[in-house]
Amino acid sequence: MSYSVLIVDDNLSLANLYEVVFERFGCPVRRVSSGAEALNSLAADVPDVILLDILMPEMDGVEVCRRLREQRPECPPCIVIYTANTRPGVRETCLAAGANVFYTKSMSVFELPARIAEELGIRN
Repeated sequence: MSYSVLIVDDNLSLANLYEVVFERFGCPVRRVSSGAEALNSLAADVPDVILLDILMPEMDGVEVCRRLREQRPECPPCIVIYTANTRPGVRETCLAAGANVFYTKSMSVFELPARIAEELGIRN
C-alpha cells in the first residue's frame, strides 16, 4: 500500500529528485513550485501527504502550512516539512503552524518515503 504525495518546492532540481524517490517507493506524485499553487491544487485533489519546503519566495512554507490547515480542517492531509533550515525554534514554529512531521535535510531524501509511511502507519 502506498500514499499519494504533493511536493511543494520551488527548487526544480530537488523537486525532480523527490518525485523520483517517491515514485520508486510506489507513491503517486504531483508537484507544484509555490505555496499558492499548493493551495489551489487542493481544490481538485487532496493528497495523503504534502511534502513542504519552508524557504520559498512570496509565501513561505510556514504560512502555506497554516493556510492548508485552515482550508482543509475536515479532511487534513499529513503535512511533512522537509527543510535545510535548522535555526533554533523553526521546528516548533512549523509544528505550531500545523505540520505533522518536521525533518531536516540532514536526513537523506532516500529515507523519506519509508519514514513517512511509518508516520502514517502504512506497511509497504
